[in-house]
Amino acid sequence: MADVREQLLSIEEKFKRFKQQQFIFITALERSREHARDKTEPVSTVAQVQRYMTHHCSNSTDRRIFLLFLEIIADLGGVLKHLESSLSGQNTSCESLDTCWELLGPNSNISQLRAHYPHNDINRLSCDEARNFYGGIVSVIPLALDFLTTYSKGVQHLTPTATETSQPTVAKNVGMVDKDASENLRRYKKGTGGWHAGKPAWKPPGNSKR
Repeated sequence: MADVREQLLSIEEKFKRFKQQQFIFITALERSREHARDKTEPVSTVAQVQRYMTHHCSNSTDRRIFLLFLEIIADLGGVLKHLESSLSGQNTSCESLDTCWELLGPNSNISQLRAHYPHNDINRLSCDEARNFYGGIVSVIPLALDFLTTYSKGVQHLTPTATETSQPTVAKNVGMVDKDASENLRRYKKGTGGWHAGKPAWKPPGNSKR
């Protein structure tokens, strides 16, 4: 688990840089959507960002921010693989890890994802951007990073070495962590309209009529 902790710390540092450049990311998406004639559609998948970078990127600044986003997504996938490898001998299913794989999947529709407090990524967008176009794509990294950090800490505390406890007990403990993590991710399970949160869609402050 030490390797996982190091990977997560590295991702957190990259994500800090990314958050500082979120305006650049949104501007790059705006330009690419215009070139791709996607202006009426939300940015719904990671693969869409990859397509923009490959086919509709107009300058090096846009390309750099797209690369940083995609690199963080790939790093999160690497942590998932590491966790799965660490738990492969424990004879326990990891439903929440499967759910996180789907969350990070290149073609998963994440347009309805919304990161809530303590994250303020959504608040950095305009009302229109948050509601219709970019709320999901700016939410996927903080949500996945939160989950993986919490999950890895839970597994670390419940998986002592084989000499300290029996494998069935370790598997049972890991299963308990997985159950809790699955509960935390349940509001992001796939629905008919894509990924949806268990809370209402984001609305601008001061509008309580609807």
